[in-house]
Amino acid sequence: MDWLTPLTGFVGVVVGAATSYASTHQAQKQQLADARLARDEAERVAVVAANAQALTALLGHIRKMPPDSSLPEVQPADYEQLLISEEAWWSELLEYIEPARVAALEVRDEELRTLIVEGLAWMYDCQYLNLGLYRRSREWLLMGTVHHLIACVFSWRRGDAAMPEPNGRYKRLKEAWEYDEEVRRIEAEERNSTQ
Repeated sequence: MDWLTPLTGFVGVVVGAATSYASTHQAQKQQLADARLARDEAERVAVVAANAQALTALLGHIRKMPPDSSLPEVQPADYEQLLISEEAWWSELLEYIEPARVAALEVRDEELRTLIVEGLAWMYDCQYLNLGLYRRSREWLLMGTVHHLIACVFSWRRGDAAMPEPNGRYKRLKEAWEYDEEVRRIEAEERNSTQ
């Protein structure tokens, strides 16, 4: 009796089924990985678009910034009107910062999300910061900060290994904010020690 032929056929069927299963499983795994990659890419594109739109709108508002009413060259006759314009502009700023902050919260990358949220907070606090020599160029500082944030968003979109180096205007605004925080901390400590 020839038992080798049926056994060979059976082994062939088992090996064929195993190979077919392994190939199908590998193809399904690859399809899932490709679908996940496509979903992540689509999400990244949507997040970048939302951030770019919000930050670009913020740039447009910054371009409309009135001159600082507290500068020495402001004429007394112009002071009142300039102060009203300035207060209205700062009130409207929040309408541009909030959508940018919400868009930033969609970013999965913690470093980029933190960078945008902090930069937006500094920008809003800029009206209260002691900018020293840069008080005249508050618009210049804000524009540079937004340009840096936009550069970082697109760097993340491209998948660059590191975020771009901060420009000088971003650094100056950050330093002013940190200085102001330090002054407030020292003043709070002094108040607590005298009580």
